Amino acid sequence: MHRTTGTRAVRRLVLGGASLALAATMVACGSDDSGGDDTTAAGTSTAEKSADPTDFCEASVDLEAAFAMGPAVDDAAPPEDQQAALEEFSATVEPLLGEVEDAAPEEISGTVTDATGIVREALSGGDPSTLEGPEFQQADDDIDEYMLAECGYEQLEATGVDYEYEGIPETVPAGVVAVTFTNAGTETHELGIVRINDDVTQPVEELLTLPEEEVFSKVTFTGISFAEPGETDTTFLRMEKGRYGAACFIPQGSLAEVQGAGPPHFTLGMFTEFAAE
Repeated sequence: MHRTTGTRAVRRLVLGGASLALAATMVACGSDDSGGDDTTAAGTSTAEKSADPTDFCEASVDLEAAFAMGPAVDDAAPPEDQQAALEEFSATVEPLLGEVEDAAPEEISGTVTDATGIVREALSGGDPSTLEGPEFQQADDDIDEYMLAECGYEQLEATGVDYEYEGIPETVPAGVVAVTFTNAGTETHELGIVRINDDVTQPVEELLTLPEEEVFSKVTFTGISFAEPGETDTTFLRMEKGRYGAACFIPQGSLAEVQGAGPPHFTLGMFTEFAAE
């Protein structure tokens, strides 16, 4: 139940927390008809946008879902294929980045501008490793914090240890859920979440044994979070009613940029099933 989507950094760009979605939204910013000069109208519009982040929050979640799979290229693909995938992805993302910069609430507009600039640099230069740098990571954390405080979404706090998940309940409320994943283990872990199709009755444990193409005909990818030991990542997922599975596919022994040689963590017990109701 795993599909490679390009380099780890690009996958984090698309699948990680709030700033990875970068909140593309179509907030109307025109002046009202009650009079006043342009400066006053602009000030009112900014204040209103700052006071009500609903559109910002909802569009952030929609964009994160829309771009969940990112560039469809395998890590083992030739460099020219990976570069072409990045360029195609960049062309798709660019107008959304512009909307983000125009619509970002005043409190975080500077942070969003910093983040979008780094994204453009990473994609145009074909080097998404810059998205793992401290400046982007700080922007990611800041926008996550803003959305957790201002969006009012249901929050789920999950913990990964070697090798199981803790804190994931049997059910969560349907709708947008802010999933905060903390890695309390000694290796890199991920929380990959799929919605199991309504006509599928097999448990997650059985689905994990199936060939990739077969399992992806039975599930719908929802989102993913990565975290190194001691770190936390938040992602905002729109969860319809139904059954969900979560699993970690990272090989045993992985840490930071070093890929382990052991079996995937889910084979050691790092998977679970829950429902949205």
